[in-house]
Amino acid sequence: MSDLNPSQPAPRLMSAGVVDEWSRLLPGPERGAFVGACTEAGADGGRLRSILGRYFSTWKTSLMADDLSRLHMLAAYVQILDYVKVIWLEDDSDEFEETSPSKSSAIWPRRHEDGQVVAEALGVELLKSMLAARQLRPDRLEIRDKRTARAPSDPETAVILARDILDGADLAVTNFVLRKESPMTTIIAAELSAEHQGQGTGFSILRKADLCLSQNLNSYCANQILLHAPALKELSLSFWQPRHMPHTPPFILDNTSLPALEKLELSMAMLSAPSIMAILSKSEQSLTGISFRLTTLGNNSTWAELLSRIGNEFPHLTWFKLTHLSEGPVGRSRITFSDLDKDLVVSEPYRTGLKLQQKGSACTKRIPGVEYGGPDANHVLRIVAGCAVAASVH
Repeated sequence: MSDLNPSQPAPRLMSAGVVDEWSRLLPGPERGAFVGACTEAGADGGRLRSILGRYFSTWKTSLMADDLSRLHMLAAYVQILDYVKVIWLEDDSDEFEETSPSKSSAIWPRRHEDGQVVAEALGVELLKSMLAARQLRPDRLEIRDKRTARAPSDPETAVILARDILDGADLAVTNFVLRKESPMTTIIAAELSAEHQGQGTGFSILRKADLCLSQNLNSYCANQILLHAPALKELSLSFWQPRHMPHTPPFILDNTSLPALEKLELSMAMLSAPSIMAILSKSEQSLTGISFRLTTLGNNSTWAELLSRIGNEFPHLTWFKLTHLSEGPVGRSRITFSDLDKDLVVSEPYRTGLKLQQKGSACTKRIPGVEYGGPDANHVLRIVAGCAVAASVH
């Protein structure tokens, strides 16, 4: 059998039998087109490698039924394994919003009490064993958790399946995303380093994380990222159902190994100033960018005080962005940055790099958004803090 490893020279003509064998690794609708493309390519090794990359670089599977059978078959084809760069897990849920699924549909079974996928009913162990043995060395693992309008997808429930795979497959994660694509779909994506796979690396080389948590920082995912990712530089946190958290979790307050962040973005959040400063407690000399969007401060915290403190304590800041902020119980007071558009308040050279978002007419003008990029970010942020005014929402 010809070996079509992407790094090897062009192969000789593949036999029709080999092409037919490999076509069985694909879903039924794709098999005919694959055979036709390989037959047309003939002995052109470059074209054959391109065809194999096109059909096998993304391995989409439900880990059930026919998909699981194909994964068993894939384990025996070393020639094809090297082409698999993305493993994409999802079931057939979204195809059946209006009708009941057929018996042949691959629908993940879930626990009634919390909607968690029953991993034991899927081929998770086979996938983990192939990853742990480095038969599969993907660059990316992606999971799409799809629910219904009556039972929306909860990010922290959805991430449990990813946790089960990551914890047992000895993967090395460089970038991690947990986000809501829609109310019914959660995306979990892990960018992986094949070079470090199988070395017990885990999250230790993670550089960037984008997390959408369910309610607050009391989360497995936040715990893992903040405690076990010492190389983390860029963190984006948002909350699907934000609720005010009166106390900062002990795993943040009592932890001495929080990452030294270069960039922090918070959105759709209801937190206190102590919680935010705790996350930044090791970032005084590393932080260069910070963003707050649709964020409410509670526990008697004020944006004027928090922004002034950030401007004073993080000397290497070069960028900040503030959009639709509020404070007080349930965000009853919205923040506007009064007078920032006046030259007497922000003079040159500080006006260069400053962008204002203005709303309303001349009589009712508000400035709910401010962005600045430049070497004087600390000074400009202190000016912005002095202009932060809380206006009650009626």
